[in-house]
Amino acid sequence: MGETACLLAAATWALAVAFFHQPIARHGAWTVNLGKNVLGTALLGLTALALGQAGDLMGTSTEALAWLAASGIFGLTLGDTALFAAVSRLGPHRSLLFLTLGPVFAGFLAWLFFGERQGPAQLAGSALVLLGVAAVVWRPSTERTDDSASGNGWPLGGIVFALLAAFGLGSGIVFAKGGMEDVPLVAASFVRMAASVASLAAVMAIMRRLNPAVALLGNRRAMIRLAGPAFLGTYVSFLLMMAGIAWAPASVAAVLLATPPIFSLFVDAWWFDAPITGRGLAGTLLSVVGVGVLSLAG
Repeated sequence: MGETACLLAAATWALAVAFFHQPIARHGAWTVNLGKNVLGTALLGLTALALGQAGDLMGTSTEALAWLAASGIFGLTLGDTALFAAVSRLGPHRSLLFLTLGPVFAGFLAWLFFGERQGPAQLAGSALVLLGVAAVVWRPSTERTDDSASGNGWPLGGIVFALLAAFGLGSGIVFAKGGMEDVPLVAASFVRMAASVASLAAVMAIMRRLNPAVALLGNRRAMIRLAGPAFLGTYVSFLLMMAGIAWAPASVAAVLLATPPIFSLFVDAWWFDAPITGRGLAGTLLSVVGVGVLSLAG
């Protein structure tokens, strides 16, 4: 169940990104990111109330809440902020390639905090998934038509930000795992998302990027247009991700949640008429084999 939830979350997020493409082009990535997180927090809060899980938060230990808040700050604020900075320096494809290192950080932190150990079969399955994702995301320099801003070099600042983004991905998953043992799924998702909204707003205020986001939140028509993608990507996908984190080992969840580039290969072909290359298909097949190995190992 955990592995299935992770894969569904990755597939749903890959589809949601296509729907987010137009709002991001119109309002900017930072503004849309905060807007969708605010909508996601509202939806998760209402769901927690409807399921009677809001009261469970009152009796939750401070330690569990701290784990979940740290997960939102590290995974959804630090990770996304560093990713945006990396993309501006390295380009999107090479930045995503670094994100596949997220499971490496998650595996180390899961061992450090929870004593999770991966057996040989899990290590082999993880390696196959990561190699498949890398094969899909990576492109030779002759094919990089949209990475011109990064040039052909590897600036140190871009590498540092990309590594921070991968650390944010891995640590966010592990920290969420630490807070979900005593908190129901929807309530835990609400705490994590709310913490990300607060920390993201603080970062944007420091960077003087908050005013456009406030204007978006006050624009009724724009928020209605954003509601559909936010429901799919920040509500459905987020709940699936949290379920996967709760039901699967953190190190395995991190690997499977790093597979959106695999699904986006087919989403891009459908949505943007992007060609599917032989390398992309080979990488997809390799990752599917790796997922199968992980499932059998689990």
